[in-house]
Amino acid sequence: MKHVRKQNFVDSTVQGALLRRIVLHWFLYFVVAGLAIVMLQAMLSGPDGQPLSKRVMQEVGEFTLVGLILICIFPAFLLDTVRFSNRFVGPVGRLRKYLRQLGQDGNTDRLSFRGGDFWAEMAEEFNVVAERMDDKDREIERLKTALKQSGATSRS
Repeated sequence: MKHVRKQNFVDSTVQGALLRRIVLHWFLYFVVAGLAIVMLQAMLSGPDGQPLSKRVMQEVGEFTLVGLILICIFPAFLLDTVRFSNRFVGPVGRLRKYLRQLGQDGNTDRLSFRGGDFWAEMAEEFNVVAERMDDKDREIERLKTALKQSGATSRS
């Protein structure tokens, strides 16, 4: 059975930082690439008697459609980035939850991640450690019981 995430933001701190970085990169790319294209086109269009400023404005007008298309598809890229980041943010969030549970009551279910998530081997490694802790807890309880019984029999 495929487990689909019901929410896009699993860890708003990590995913928010990732989105801010991508927005910054896209913005810088858009500005630098746009300026480079406009200036190159204006300079390569040759001297036809028009001043460079007029040629630049003409090229800006021609570049506007490309800019609008890029702006329109930008939200789709951001959404895809958030959904993709769930493949590593989700497992870490689930591991944190299980570690918290293990630390509080020393008891936890087996950890598993969704299909397609990164770090599936981390869940198995956690399960090995949790199982060893359970074994050690059982051994401690067995020894406590044996100690109590030996103390009770020595007093008799």
